[in-house]
Amino acid sequence: MTNSTSQFNATIISQVAQYIYDHSEEAINIEGLADYAGFSKYHFNRLFFAATGFQLGDFIKRQKLEKAMFLLKTGHSNILEVAMSVGYDSPSSFTRAFKTNFGCTPSDIQNGKSPLNVRAGTLPPKKLTEAFKLEPIWRELPETTVLGFYGVGFNEQSFSKVAGQLYKRLSELAAPLDFSELQPIGVAIDNPWVGEQTQSQFFAGFINGLTQAQQLDNYSLHAGRYACFTHKGPHSTMWQTISQVYAHWVLPNQIRLKDQHIVQRYLSNPEDTDAEKLITELYFAVESDAI
Repeated sequence: MTNSTSQFNATIISQVAQYIYDHSEEAINIEGLADYAGFSKYHFNRLFFAATGFQLGDFIKRQKLEKAMFLLKTGHSNILEVAMSVGYDSPSSFTRAFKTNFGCTPSDIQNGKSPLNVRAGTLPPKKLTEAFKLEPIWRELPETTVLGFYGVGFNEQSFSKVAGQLYKRLSELAAPLDFSELQPIGVAIDNPWVGEQTQSQFFAGFINGLTQAQQLDNYSLHAGRYACFTHKGPHSTMWQTISQVYAHWVLPNQIRLKDQHIVQRYLSNPEDTDAEKLITELYFAVESDAI
């Protein structure tokens, strides 16, 4: 990782930490936090993880608790007031979270005990896969309405289960075209690491072979410039390739991503292709002057 990349990542951490400190008594709104830091709302959590190794929600909780520790160390004796100042509505839930993160209770801190863990902002990131050079294929895509179904459910790091159910239903409705002619795509509508994973939405559709008369859902694939990367292997490991793109292409090059979903185009039929040999194209919408 270059010095400029390290500085860029440190800037992200500083911006997020400051926002959390200033809004610690509130339920942090990720949209507001993304706006403050100047990043796409859709991509912000993944960008933050790529820069720091921490899920944004975990970091927010930790930063709030560190502010609480500071208040306790500097003479705030009312634990309920401290708890409420960082967004907790009861001493018991605050104490549980505090002990989980620091290995001691708020009362222990008031009595001079030291916490077990260092500050979140200085913790080393979880180890990312060794850096490798990623080169996208640049494509201009037209505005396209894709017909299909929406479903919910993220499990074991993947939408594979719900996607399989949706594509089975679509295959029963589609014209008898080859897999490649149908041009199946998938879109994770919600980031499963931000909200409730079981309620995270996924869209499955075919570009060809379906008609509006079938009363299907639709997804608008916006016209514009896309960086296309290739994932080879099971669909359940696709998140690893996406993480690599954020960590080793988006952040080092300071790419400006549009606030749009990552679109997956499946080039291999999982019914007749070994999982390790599946090929999927990943489309990231970028600003026209991004690179």
